Amino acid sequence: MVCLAVLMKTSLDHLPAGKREPIAAIASLLQASAPVEMILLFGSYARGDWVEDPVTGYTSDFDVLAIVASEEAEADHALWARLEAEAREIAGRVPVSLLVHSIKHVNQEIRTGQYFFGDIVNEGILLFESRRVQLAKPKALNAAERLSLAERNLGYWFESASGFFQGSIYYSARRMQAHAAFLLHQAAERYFHAALLVFTGYKPKTHDLERLANQTAPLHSALSGALPRAEPEDERLFKLLKRAYIDARYSKSYRVTDEELCILRARVRDLGARVREACAEKLASFCGAEAVGELPEAPREEGAMELPEPPALDDPAAVERWQEAIAAMSFERGEAAGYERGRLETLRAAIRRVFARRKLSLSTEMSARIDTCADLAVLERWLEEAAVAETVEEALR
Repeated sequence: MVCLAVLMKTSLDHLPAGKREPIAAIASLLQASAPVEMILLFGSYARGDWVEDPVTGYTSDFDVLAIVASEEAEADHALWARLEAEAREIAGRVPVSLLVHSIKHVNQEIRTGQYFFGDIVNEGILLFESRRVQLAKPKALNAAERLSLAERNLGYWFESASGFFQGSIYYSARRMQAHAAFLLHQAAERYFHAALLVFTGYKPKTHDLERLANQTAPLHSALSGALPRAEPEDERLFKLLKRAYIDARYSKSYRVTDEELCILRARVRDLGARVREACAEKLASFCGAEAVGELPEAPREEGAMELPEPPALDDPAAVERWQEAIAAMSFERGEAAGYERGRLETLRAAIRRVFARRKLSLSTEMSARIDTCADLAVLERWLEEAAVAETVEEALR
C-alpha cells in the first residue's frame, strides 16, 4: 500500500500566525488527550479560501479529522465531545468542526470513491501521524460517476425527509404534537443530509440541526437562509425544533403548540425547496443539466393540493383512512390560509365531496349552512354524518 501520508501537505505557512497557532494547539491537544493515529486539517483553511465576513458574521470552521485505530475509540463520544469543546475554547471566535473516524472506515470510504475523504487526502494538511496506520489510495471518480452517486444520495435522503414530513402532518392531525415535532426534526435533518451528500459526499454523525445548518449554509446561496434564526422568535422556534430530537421522545415536559408546528412545518417545507434548488444546480455542474435525471419533488404548497377522492362509502376502513387524510390535509392547508381557516375550508370541501359522491343535491340553504359554519367540531360531525345519513338535512341537523 502506498503511504499517502508521506505525500500529503504538512505546512501551515499559507496561513497567518493568528490561524496557525490555534490549529497547532488543537492538534497538540488531540495528540496528548486521545488515541489518535492521524490528525488532518481539511476544508477552507487547508485550501486557503477561508471566509471571515464581518457583514453577515459568517466565519469558516477549523475542519479537523482525527483518525483512530479502532471503532471502539471512535465511539467514545464523551471524550470527543469534551475535546471538541476544549478545541473551541482554543479557537476563540473561529468555530471548530471535529470529525472522528476509524482508519477502517476512512479507507473503506476512500476505496469506494467517496470523494469527501478523497478530497481530504488530496487537499488536506497532515498535522500529526503515528506511522502505525496508512491511508488507502483515493479512487478518482469521473464527472458521470460523481453525478450518479450524488443523484442516488439525493433520491434516498430527500425522499426519506419528505416521508417524515408527511408523518409529522399525520400526527398533528391526531393532536400528537410531540410525535409530530420529532418527525419534523427528522425531516429537517434528512434534507440537510441530502444537501451535504450531494455537495460534499459526506454526512456527519450528528442530529444537531444547528450544526447541520451551519455546515450547509456555505454550500449554496439558497441554503444560507434556511430555518431562520436571526430574530429572537425565530431562534426560539429553531431551538424548539432542535430539542425535539431528544425531548419530544423522552421528556414529558416538552410542549409544542399546533400553531408552532404550523410555522415550523412551513419552514421545513421551505428548507426542502431550498435543498432541491441547490442540489439541482450542483448536479447540473457535473455533466450539464441535460444529464440530470428526474429530481424528487419537495412537499407541495397547500394551494396545489387536491382533496383525495372519497372511497366506497360502504367500506368503513377505507372511509376512516380517507377521513384521516382529510384531517391531515386540513393541517397542511392551515399553514397557508391560517390555522383555523385552513381546517374549516378543507372540512367544508370534504363534506361537499361526500354528498356529490352519494348523489345528494345541496340546496342553496344547505350549501350556505356549510359555508357559514365556523365550528370545527360541528363540521367534523357533519363529515361523518354525510357518509351515512339518508338526506342532506339529516346529516346537517
